[in-house]
Amino acid sequence: MSANRKPLTISKPGLLLCEGEDEVKFFNAWFFELNITDVHVIAYEGKARLGTFLADVVKLKGFNLLNRASIIRDADEDASAALESVKGAVAHAPEEFQELNPTIFVLPGDGKPGALESLWLASLKGSPVEPCVEDFFRCAESKGWKPSDIFAKNDKARAQLWIATKEVPNERFGLAAWHGRKDVDKPWMQEKWVDFNHPSFASLKAFLLSTFT
Repeated sequence: MSANRKPLTISKPGLLLCEGEDEVKFFNAWFFELNITDVHVIAYEGKARLGTFLADVVKLKGFNLLNRASIIRDADEDASAALESVKGAVAHAPEEFQELNPTIFVLPGDGKPGALESLWLASLKGSPVEPCVEDFFRCAESKGWKPSDIFAKNDKARAQLWIATKEVPNERFGLAAWHGRKDVDKPWMQEKWVDFNHPSFASLKAFLLSTFT
């Protein structure tokens, strides 16, 4: 665990581990929408730290309350390699964690490269803003800018550019999922930014429901 992180206490039977705090906010919003209230969503602070995190998570107060767990990470360039990396971390994790038989989902799913943002962008296909986002990157590339060699980073950049068109252009990606949720009372958050019922989220939604309901 990070030395700067507030000590955690497990008080729910479900545990979802994801890469960073943006993902924590995103999945918390989704669970809120699904009325799933018994899952802790915790960031393991980067794929390189997963093994260390799993060694520490079993030491958390209340760990014995857990009866199901899941790990989610980005595929980046290679979904198969990402899956094997997570499996390797689980194989070397303490026995107490292995006994939870954690499920694994590599984003965006279906063996594709990318990240959580890739799913969101897929759900925005057909949006009036979509061609504008692509035109921006084509224009920038024609002026000498070069896209990242890492597929997922380009999708993350596209997601941030889409957010830049909104009334709250400095919003973090993780908070995008809270816009338009059930209990939002802030005027600038009334518009729904993420449609969790879009077909692009279907596989991930089925995975979450099968693990946590």
